[in-house]
Amino acid sequence: MLDVKAGERRQDALPIRRIRPAYHQIAEQIRGLILSGTLQPGEQLPSEEQMSTRFGVSRNTTREALRMLTSQGLVRTSRGATGGTFVALPDSSILQAHIETGLGLMSGSNQLTREELFETRVILEIPAARLAAERRTEIDIERLRLAHRHVEAGKAVVERADGSVDFHQAVLDASGNRLLSMIAPPVWKALSHCAIERGGVRHIWHEIDADHAAILHHIEHGHADAAADAMHVHLVRLRDSAP
Repeated sequence: MLDVKAGERRQDALPIRRIRPAYHQIAEQIRGLILSGTLQPGEQLPSEEQMSTRFGVSRNTTREALRMLTSQGLVRTSRGATGGTFVALPDSSILQAHIETGLGLMSGSNQLTREELFETRVILEIPAARLAAERRTEIDIERLRLAHRHVEAGKAVVERADGSVDFHQAVLDASGNRLLSMIAPPVWKALSHCAIERGGVRHIWHEIDADHAAILHHIEHGHADAAADAMHVHLVRLRDSAP
């Protein structure tokens, strides 16, 4: 007698992946070629007609794939005699925007906690302060001084908060690590409900000014470990002051 249930179980156990839409598969292949370096920034892709023929799909399907890649910042299209679809030049602002959107959605739907975001900020900014003390230039020091004065001189919470963001960005930039400089701001924005952005730390602005002064002093004088310690104290203060 045929064991139907056993047959169903075997079918359910098969490692089958759903077939994605054709435009998805085309976009994924082109994306792989771009990320592997097979297609270089600025290089022109074949025409829609040529790609449609190669992939065996309609031009509408190819067009959807290119729209998907454009939305990811991987290709750009221009019109005219010299137009076409080209591999986009790297743009950190596009990557930053994608990270910001993703983190915002995840934190807004409670897939990321504020504590997880804070831990990420610690992981990014404490080593950055240490590196800044080792690598800073005179231009970096002047930028930190200006940002510090901006925070101190701020009359409104928004002015102080903006100055504080500038100060922390200046520390990251002084670290000389462009990836740190790029990925930290989206984390700050995902923490936008934190007290410093909402004005909930109004009562500790004096302490914040003192923290910034200490971080600046240690970076300026090349005290790497002390700069890292001062940044840690500062970030913990911000976390503990949050409502």
